[in-house]
Amino acid sequence: MLRERIRYLDQRGFTLVESLLSLVLFSIIATAVYFVLLNGLKTENKIYNETLIRDEADLVMSEFIKVLYTATPSKVKETVNDPNNLVYKLNNNTSKTIGFVQDKPVIDGRQISSNDFNFSGSTITIVDKSIKIDLLVGSNKNANAKKLKLESQFRLMEE
Repeated sequence: MLRERIRYLDQRGFTLVESLLSLVLFSIIATAVYFVLLNGLKTENKIYNETLIRDEADLVMSEFIKVLYTATPSKVKETVNDPNNLVYKLNNNTSKTIGFVQDKPVIDGRQISSNDFNFSGSTITIVDKSIKIDLLVGSNKNANAKKLKLESQFRLMEE
């Protein structure tokens, strides 16, 4: 009992083997924690970029649908010189052009998305008496972000 008491009161410190062992264990644990945190940050960044792309695709799709939803087949025509544009005649004097110009979604010549996104490969077409919109949205800021493909088709109103 006296020996154990003296051992606890001994202030000589750790041996070299104990110090090295604790340093190795700390290094292993610190490396594991570092890689878990690093992968967590990469995943968070990836999800953030995908969310931005999805929000932009939803915004563009809703703007197109908002303009064309109440259109009738006789008032919507594809443009002759550009198959990615539609012309919607509101009345005899007024019409709206809807589509993609230089890989940017436009309504009446006004771009409806930010320059941070690329819509190359996106189309808007008339199929029978319905409008088909295929969006292919990518990020200009992050080249590693996957492109999102969003398809929508809705029937034009009967006259």
